[in-house]
Amino acid sequence: MDILETLDREGLTLASNNKRFSAFIIDDIVVALIIFIAFYNQISEFNGDVAKIIHLMSNIFIYIVCFRIIYHSFFTAIYGASIGKIICKIKIIKVDTLDKPNILESIIRSVFRIISSEFLLYIPFIFILSDKFRRGLHDMLINSIVIDVSIPQDLQD
Repeated sequence: MDILETLDREGLTLASNNKRFSAFIIDDIVVALIIFIAFYNQISEFNGDVAKIIHLMSNIFIYIVCFRIIYHSFFTAIYGASIGKIICKIKIIKVDTLDKPNILESIIRSVFRIISSEFLLYIPFIFILSDKFRRGLHDMLINSIVIDVSIPQDLQD
């Protein structure tokens, strides 16, 4: 079945790029705060020495990437949305089931999203701007879309 037909039949609305971007920023802030708290003792010992902080960040980079993957995988599998998406009232659903991705799909989506954003400098997110269903490569990979859950479609008219 076509995505447009599914959206129309189910009364679903795609999440706007603004909401997706806002959720992305919120999630990055949440993750950054958690990382900062986790490594506060080490960071505070550097007394603002930027070179030492950068050295620490390069040493813990893999832990940061792993944490981001776990964070996004967990929230996507359990809630269909990260903290940022919950705040912005948007949700990830599979096109074929209209349900949140399962744990394996959530891990695949998160790994591809995080790795591609970290190592390809967010270039894959250009797809969100150019795809008519606002899907990133990570969405296309598992056949998911991000929908707006703030206002039911029948109340928007």
